[in-house]
Amino acid sequence: MWPNWMRVLTVGAFFSGVGLGPLNSQDLPLVGPPVPSALEKIFAADQVIHPVVAKLPAPEFVDEIVSIPMAISSRSSLASRHVLQGLACIQAAWDFEAYRHFCKAVKEDPDCLMAYWGIGLSLASPNNEFSRQRQIALNRMIELVDATTEINGKALPIASVMEQRYALALTELFALRGNARDAFKKLSEYYPNNLQAKCLAIYLQRDGFDDYGPKPRQEAAMRQMESVVNENPDNVGVLSFWAMLHAEAPEATTKLREQILPLVRKVARKAPNFPPYQHLLGHFEWRCGNHLLAEIALSRASELYAEHMRKHMLSVYECDGWIRSQLYLATVMYSRGGFDEAMAIAGNLSGLKVDVARLGSTGANLLVWEAATLPARLYLVRGQRGDIEKAIACLPEKDSPFLKEVKGRTLSVFYLECLMRYLECRKELEAGNVDAAHRERMALDKILLRMKRLRDQAMKRSSISEYVRAVGALEVYAAEVRGLIALARAATDSQRKIARSWLKTAVEKQRRPSLLMPPVVLSPMEVRLAEFHAGARNFDQAAESYQAAIRRRPNDLVSLVGYRDSLIRIGRKDEAEEVGKIISAVKK
Repeated sequence: MWPNWMRVLTVGAFFSGVGLGPLNSQDLPLVGPPVPSALEKIFAADQVIHPVVAKLPAPEFVDEIVSIPMAISSRSSLASRHVLQGLACIQAAWDFEAYRHFCKAVKEDPDCLMAYWGIGLSLASPNNEFSRQRQIALNRMIELVDATTEINGKALPIASVMEQRYALALTELFALRGNARDAFKKLSEYYPNNLQAKCLAIYLQRDGFDDYGPKPRQEAAMRQMESVVNENPDNVGVLSFWAMLHAEAPEATTKLREQILPLVRKVARKAPNFPPYQHLLGHFEWRCGNHLLAEIALSRASELYAEHMRKHMLSVYECDGWIRSQLYLATVMYSRGGFDEAMAIAGNLSGLKVDVARLGSTGANLLVWEAATLPARLYLVRGQRGDIEKAIACLPEKDSPFLKEVKGRTLSVFYLECLMRYLECRKELEAGNVDAAHRERMALDKILLRMKRLRDQAMKRSSISEYVRAVGALEVYAAEVRGLIALARAATDSQRKIARSWLKTAVEKQRRPSLLMPPVVLSPMEVRLAEFHAGARNFDQAAESYQAAIRRRPNDLVSLVGYRDSLIRIGRKDEAEEVGKIISAVKK
């Protein structure tokens, strides 16, 4: 659910198909004489509007989310309003809706530079199905940087100097030459009162978290944004930037619960009918262990997205937010004990037919990578007798018509094959066939290695985010299954230590939540390590591992139950009773 431009920076992708060529910022004069080009002579606004968007009704205005003002140069006040609405949608990570508003703006005013700037930003993912429209929009934006128009006999710039600098900063972002951060920082320094530039500049310097907390640039960004929040405590856009900076923090710390969550709740209250902010609220409620509140917020987000789809004649390919909210809702339901409810959502999502012609869309990527595997992943994490076989049955088989259609067109085929090998390995282990499990594990490693070697190719796909998430999950599964096989073969303490080492590796390979999405691996690997210790009757260590699982995912029901039972085993009955109360509250 992160904006396209931030997804691109997160994975370090290179935009080979943007069409900017060898252009450098020094090649773009801020103001210059009107020099008509071939593109300008033949340009028509419809060229940046994809046929999918062209046939849709006009997008609606949601005034309460437009909170960061900016002067937009345009001969049409309606075009300016659409640009501001589009910018607000980008801040909320609703990229397709932002694109619709920018398209409407260029229809109203084909010379509105910021409308093309917005199209470039809202369609930033590499090789998406709208990449041609993005390329044309960016080229048009560059033309307008030094374009003029005659007013009262004088040749005046079409765009303000500030807008021209916005355009130059965007070219740096797309070139990914390492100075995109500097470009927006300079933009903010030129215009210290421009809140949009300030927030972008701060946000772009982030470098994420490690196991010990924020990295240096991340910490600086958080400190600077906190100052902006203090100056603008009720600004929805500023608060959403602030929340995004904390969305991937390592654990649901006190700061998240006491400082960030209240502000996210404020955002949701200010725009109660805006689905992205309900989804944002659900993410933070879940990360803080408030599972019921997360379920309420994500249910609301799903309902609002569904209503929006009906009203605006959108399919799931144009409303990936609905898929995201449903994926998250299923995860939240499972985490508080609602397996059947979660499976009902998963079954509905996985049953949606994917149009091969729309594989470049974000919605299709989510269906193929995330939704198609969700039922299997739910069966896997529940782990009851027969669930592995059910999980295997949920995945498409090799001769599936769908796999035949998409083979060679999507890397998700490798992901599905890896999952199948992993599940077959688990199946053989359950049957006591350790040697057969080892062979399946080796097959998994080979396919995963091949998939990882295709990273450069994946960087140029619209599904790069899903690819990164999938590879991260498979690395966890591969380490886990090595540990399980080693444990099945263990006859000595040294062999058990090898098994424990691999399970610890699985714990370490887990990645933090990203893109406001639920984790691919639905249960913390600390639970697997706790089960290992419990099997060796080391219940003190089991309790510690369950505690670590709870720190990773607060109030996860399986972790809570395991922790309570371990406390009982080591005689800490009073503490076990307190945990039991939390379990009862989570189940409500």
